[in-house]
Amino acid sequence: MPDNFAKTTRILNGVTIHEGMLYSRTDKYLKLDLFLPLKTQKAVPGVIVISGGGFRSQTGQRFRRFAEQLSEAGLATALIAYRGRPDVTYRGTIADTKAAVRFVRSISGAYNIDPDRIGAVGRSAGASLAALLAFTDDTDEFEGNGEHAEFSGCIQAAVGIAGTYDFIARYSAKEQIAIQPQLDAFRKSHGEWIGAPFSPTDEHWHQVSAINHVSPGGAPMLFIHTRDDPIVPWMQSRNMHAKMAEVGVRSALNIFENGGHETHPMAMELTLAFFREVL
Repeated sequence: MPDNFAKTTRILNGVTIHEGMLYSRTDKYLKLDLFLPLKTQKAVPGVIVISGGGFRSQTGQRFRRFAEQLSEAGLATALIAYRGRPDVTYRGTIADTKAAVRFVRSISGAYNIDPDRIGAVGRSAGASLAALLAFTDDTDEFEGNGEHAEFSGCIQAAVGIAGTYDFIARYSAKEQIAIQPQLDAFRKSHGEWIGAPFSPTDEHWHQVSAINHVSPGGAPMLFIHTRDDPIVPWMQSRNMHAKMAEVGVRSALNIFENGGHETHPMAMELTLAFFREVL
C-alpha cells in the first residue's frame, strides 16, 4: 500500500505515523491515523483506538496520546474518526468502526500488521463501541456499504474504559439512576443517537446495548472504571463483566475508587498488559 494513501507521513518517538488515511468512501470524514512501531522484525498486533464524546461525530484526536503510547510500546494502532449524532444514528456509527477494522486488515500486509490479532480500545462512548465490536459478527445488521467485504470486521480483544454497555439498565436500574446527576440530559442525547426516545422495551435501545450481544464466541475484554464516575455508572462495567463470565468469555475487571470519568492513570499499563497477554 503506497504512502500516498496517507495525507502526511512522519516519524516521532520511534513511531511512524501515517496521517489522514481514508478508510471508507462512505464519507470523506472517515479517516484514521496509523501509528507503527519502528523496531519490529515481525507482524505486530493492531489496535483500533476509539475516542469518546457523547456519541457525537469524532475526529478521534482527543485520544491521540493513548494511541501514540500503545504504538511506542510495540503495537500498531489506528486512531479513527467516526460519524455520530446529530447526523448519524447508532447503526451508522457501528458500521464505521467495523469498516475501520476491515480497512486495517486490508492494508495489514503492507504495514506489517498481523490480521489475526486485531483489538480495540475505547473510552466512554468509545468503550461502548469497542464492546459492540467484540460481540457482533460479520452480519448485515451493522454493516455499511460493503467496502473490503472480503475482510472480517471482527476483533480478537477489547478494552473498555468507563463505557455504557446496557443503555436500558442505565436509565431504569435504581442504583444507576441514583448516581447520575445529569440523567435527563444524557437520556435525551442517547435517544438522539439511537434514533428513538428511551423505552425499556424499545428494540433499538436493546440492540445498541453490548450486554445483549454477549455470547460464547465473543472476544475477551478488560474493563476499567471508577466508583466516583459521575457520567457513566461503574455498575455498567461490573454487569458486563458478570455477563461475560456467565457465558464463559474471558473478562477482567478493574474498579478504582477515584478518578471520575477521565482516563484513569493506570489505564495504559493495564491495557498494554492485557493486549500483550491476549493478542
